[in-house]
Amino acid sequence: GGNELMGGASAHKPERRHDMKSAEEVLGMPHVTLSSVEGIMRDVQTEKRKAAEELAASGDAEEEAEGIAVMEHSPSSIYDTVEASVKYKSYVRRQNKDMASWRKAQGARIPPDMQYSRENLPTLSSEELEKLNLVRPATFADASQISGITPQSLVYLYHHVQAKNKAKKYAEEKKAE
Repeated sequence: GGNELMGGASAHKPERRHDMKSAEEVLGMPHVTLSSVEGIMRDVQTEKRKAAEELAASGDAEEEAEGIAVMEHSPSSIYDTVEASVKYKSYVRRQNKDMASWRKAQGARIPPDMQYSRENLPTLSSEELEKLNLVRPATFADASQISGITPQSLVYLYHHVQAKNKAKKYAEEKKAE
């Protein structure tokens, strides 16, 4: 069955327990759906229940089969929401990280000699480059007030300035040695 998806049949061996993946980890894989993960979980629970019933029939049962629940199907209305939440989790995390760095950057200064060119800032539109060259903002807060400059472009500009500052600092430290 679907055991292979969550670590294979050998995943149930004690020495392989650490290799098993959670349902969320499996759902994050390409081409895996909530329906398939639920199906695998139901299959595993059904197998455990059958094994417990067989033990009970032979009189060797330590636990009762009724105590092993078998998962029911989730309402179809939640499938897309759950799958999207899991599959886009890393993108949302990255966006939140970018926004946090942007909030810290609001008061940061933009070097007055900043070259707003396609070579330096290839992801910015011609309109954005033109406006930045015209206004020449002193801080990122100033840049955010320019109409037509997208939030993503501001984050890109911030990362570009940070990288330039880091390279400049590294070069100065090397020169001092």
